[in-house]
Amino acid sequence: MAKKKKQKKAGIEKRRKNKQQRKSASKKRELAKQPVQKKISPAKLKQNLKNIPSLIFEPELEKLAFSSDQINEAQSQKEKVPEQIGFLASPEFTDKLKTQLDSMKERFEQQGDTNKTMMAHAIIYFMEQENAPPFLNQIIVAMYFNALHQIENDEALTLKELNIQLREYDKEWSEYLQEQAGALSSLESAGQIEDATFADNEAEAELEPSVFESVVEEFVDYLESEQSLEEEQRERMQEDVEVFVNDYFEDKGITELDSLRSRKVKTFLESWFISTMHPTKEDLETMIDSLDSFFNFTIQKDKISPEKGKEILDLLQDKEMFLSNLNI
Repeated sequence: MAKKKKQKKAGIEKRRKNKQQRKSASKKRELAKQPVQKKISPAKLKQNLKNIPSLIFEPELEKLAFSSDQINEAQSQKEKVPEQIGFLASPEFTDKLKTQLDSMKERFEQQGDTNKTMMAHAIIYFMEQENAPPFLNQIIVAMYFNALHQIENDEALTLKELNIQLREYDKEWSEYLQEQAGALSSLESAGQIEDATFADNEAEAELEPSVFESVVEEFVDYLESEQSLEEEQRERMQEDVEVFVNDYFEDKGITELDSLRSRKVKTFLESWFISTMHPTKEDLETMIDSLDSFFNFTIQKDKISPEKGKEILDLLQDKEMFLSNLNI
């Protein structure tokens, strides 16, 4: 006679189901806590990488700012600027920097700040590489120039001033950096960790093409071929327009140029640009000039209706109105 299968007790079965339900609910709660990964355009990624030096103004890294004594000692010990930066970046300092970067990255993740999380993640990844000399580390180099500026001027650099300093550093020491970098010499010093960021298997940002990428490229060609502007001026205008058509448009859900209204441009200059980018008076003035050139281009190339374009251009003539919103 076949052995009768033993029936499970109702109480045990109920407890087992309750346990599974609790596990499932717990897992859902954990997933809900994780920040939603936003799609990031290539232009946005490029802008984030360019803004990596801005991390030195975060509280975690301000604690590690080089003192005047440290700068003076480095200058007395080493002749070349890259060597001075290497002297300052002792193993003890580098360990502290890694700890602070990890802490900062966690804070950005908790705040749901995808852009700053990417920036912190990128520099951490760079520092984890076997050959990652401090004189190619955007953060350490930026900290050096900011400390130097504070000693000489008793105030910190703005992000725009800092980026100018970094570009000058790259040009002046290009040969030396390539010689010393070895395996990293093929990386462009202005964007030295961009390739490393893409190579990171843990990168979670999903890329999608920018709707306005081709328009920006045409605009830059127009500045060169038809306006005959110098490279530095073209780059500045390109950066300004990318902030406008990528960052601002993405934030406001604008997907077509011809759907743009002058009030949106007014909002950008009066509030969004000021509160998001913290510009100087010069930054705001050059942004207005860049947009003036951009909308002249869009009208000439039939990318926006003449009526809408003229309305925007008329708005841009009143610089003082926009500058009055800036607390200088």
